[in-house]
Amino acid sequence: MHIFCSKALADALNIKKNELQKMPVDAQIDELYAWHGHITKLNGKNTIILMNDRTMYSLIFRNRLPRNVDKYAELIKEAITYTMEVGGFNNPEIDKYMSGVGEIIFAEKADRQMTGNLTRMFLDMEYTCDRWQENESVQAEQAAFENNGIRRQGKEYVKPFERMLDELDN
Repeated sequence: MHIFCSKALADALNIKKNELQKMPVDAQIDELYAWHGHITKLNGKNTIILMNDRTMYSLIFRNRLPRNVDKYAELIKEAITYTMEVGGFNNPEIDKYMSGVGEIIFAEKADRQMTGNLTRMFLDMEYTCDRWQENESVQAEQAAFENNGIRRQGKEYVKPFERMLDELDN
């Protein structure tokens, strides 16, 4: 699984530029297991969003964020299963996705369009972020709400939950 980090996210996780894997333009990666991540402040607290490249399904992190790569990689694996469970996926669907996750690789950000999508989500969340769980790092309730909303992907509008469900059913 690849996590493409913005410069701000790499700095927050104390990842040096030479530690990020450089991805060639023609690299073949499975977009279902590729995520883009960014960190910014929402309501005065650092908030990280990871957005799936193919489905735009999102994971949201806030409160007690890890400051190193290894702890964050562990948290991502926990967050995927927890967010999918809260979001309405069945255990076989979650297990199917998790079986393909493998090792988490942090890489340089490659796609500027995904950065725009992340920025749009942060802007939307300024108005919809009333579901914060102050005692949890993984914000599954907020993510479930955002994943059931409509997002623009290319020239079409999609619901990330439905898109992820379609990918897992195929």
